[in-house]
Amino acid sequence: MNAAAVIAIAAAAILYVEAAIGTGYYMYLITRKKTKQDATKEERKQLTRYSIIAGVAFPVTFAILFAARAAERK
Repeated sequence: MNAAAVIAIAAAAILYVEAAIGTGYYMYLITRKKTKQDATKEERKQLTRYSIIAGVAFPVTFAILFAARAAERK
């Protein structure tokens, strides 16, 4: 494997991780804004946990977000 292939694979991996983190944080911000101010500590912990899961599975999350936006326009 030559150096260009290694660099391309490393760049793709970094972009994937960045996209996963960004998606997870975006989902956290969306749900945090809609959550009641008097949420318990357990509810906040659950919100963080699900945001991390959304980030890890970001291709599916991204598809759901895209479909929701498309449905809003009609």
